[in-house]
Amino acid sequence: MADSNMLSLPSLPPPYYLESGSTLYAAGDQHPNRRNLGVYDLILVRSGCLYLGEEEQQWELRAGDLVILLPDAYHYAVQACREETFFYWLHFQATPDSPLHPSSISDRIHLPKLAAVPYPDQAYQLFESLHLLATEPRSIAYWREQSLFIELMQMLDQSRAGQEQSRARKVAEQIESFIKMHYREPISNGRLSESLHFHYNYLTRCMKESHGVTPSEYLLQYRLDQAKRLLLTTRWSVSRIAEHVGFQYPPYFTRRFSARFGVSPLQFRKQYTE
Repeated sequence: MADSNMLSLPSLPPPYYLESGSTLYAAGDQHPNRRNLGVYDLILVRSGCLYLGEEEQQWELRAGDLVILLPDAYHYAVQACREETFFYWLHFQATPDSPLHPSSISDRIHLPKLAAVPYPDQAYQLFESLHLLATEPRSIAYWREQSLFIELMQMLDQSRAGQEQSRARKVAEQIESFIKMHYREPISNGRLSESLHFHYNYLTRCMKESHGVTPSEYLLQYRLDQAKRLLLTTRWSVSRIAEHVGFQYPPYFTRRFSARFGVSPLQFRKQYTE
């Protein structure tokens, strides 16, 4: 089940910055109610307290607290501010996975829906730098804005925080590499365990901790992603593609492909090539 407190966005193409600003509310002011804004709305409180809600969730956001509101949800003020409240806001957009570049579970940006920013002063300074760029010519400001936005995303991307040197992360990366090298071949639990010199239960624990899936689930997803690419870039038959990516039985491949993408392999090919 997906974590409602975490946003998982495709990393290719990456999310991109649109605009940002700051707002000062006096006591008695409140955030406007909005529906289907169409962009992600990131809010970082610097002082005071902002009372916000999105659908059934409600928050009291204080200094250093950050929330990301969804493009297609209903946002509203839970109540008016009780004190002077200052916050930064930033709008950004994320493109859905491209059919030519399907984003795997490990190849994604994982942002907190709600978080206490670990280094708030650094985040405040980043927003102030974005404000200064608003006075620069657009041709000069554009790339610097995107660079500062990427810096903010890196600060918030919890899939990287504290994991780079962890043993579980390293083992998961070994599993990922092995699957990518051998996905066309039969890969049993025993073969994976023997090749990587760890008990399969430990391999599963590492993958679940780092990638959110078991090795078998990752293998299935990777094979389906490769099949998706071949459907768009070759004229091969469905049976040939199924065999090429490691499925012994084409009907089973079709069932799993349809379950994941909502259409059969042939329907998917027609959707994007005709």
